[in-house]
Formats: sequence, structure tokens, C-alpha cells
Amino acid sequence: MIDPVTAIAGASKAFAMAKAMVEAGRAAEDTMMQISTWYGHASDVIYADNKAKRTSPFKKVVFRKSVEAEAIQAFAAKKKIEAQQRDLITMLNYAYGSQGLLEFRELKKNIAREREETVYRQQELKEALVSSFAIVMMTGLLAGLLMFIITGGK
Repeated sequence: MIDPVTAIAGASKAFAMAKAMVEAGRAAEDTMMQISTWYGHASDVIYADNKAKRTSPFKKVVFRKSVEAEAIQAFAAKKKIEAQQRDLITMLNYAYGSQGLLEFRELKKNIAREREETVYRQQELKEALVSSFAIVMMTGLLAGLLMFIITGGK
């Protein structure tokens, strides 16, 4: 799973760099590249928050404390990302005008689509594979146990 703590740390570092670049008057292209790094991490935080919201009922019962901690952590990280995004929009508007905001929004859409198609899909496939393997193993174990009980241990 994508760790929200690592993602928020990366996003915070990229945000600080983007802010410094805007304040120093760096070119829009350089700043947008740094913002794309920030948005990659921000996208991971948002994905982790959405994933925490749709946790399976089994996991909620068995790993209740872990699920709650994960959800709180993801929520806090999401709120920090939202605050950073508001600040970025304000900075971009002051530094680059409406054209800078348009570039930012286009960049944001592209990165979100790209990460959804690659990183998150791979993550979900890997988790589905592990879950499927666990179900097959449990089914086999249960079938073996039933056979043992039916045959009377002979």
C-alpha cells in the first residue's frame, strides 16, 4: 500500500520547493515541474484516503484499531494536501496569472489520469492477487479439514 506518511513528506518537500521557486521568480516551466512532483505525492495521499474509506468489512472487524488509525492518518494527510493546494493556486495566480492556473489544472488532470492508469491499477491488481491466493489457500485447508472429519481420520 502507498504509505500516506511517506507521500505527505514528499508532498511537503515538493511544496516547499515550488513555493521557493515561485518566490524567487523562476520560470513557469521549472515551477510546473516541481508542482508535478508535488501533485504526484498529493495524488498518493488522496488515493490512500479514498482507499481507507472503502476498507472491507472483514478488515474493519479483524483489524479495527489498525483501520481506524489508517483512516485518521489518511484524513489528516488529505487535509494538509488540500491546504497546500489552496496555497499553490494562490501563488500561481499571483505569479503567473490565469494562464499559470490553467497549466496547473491541466497538469493535475494528466498526472491523476496517468497515476490511476499505472501505479494504482498495479497496486490494486497486486492486492487482488494476494487476496485471491489467501482465499484459495483457506478453501483448500477447509476442504482438507472436512475430508479428514468425514473420513474419520483414516
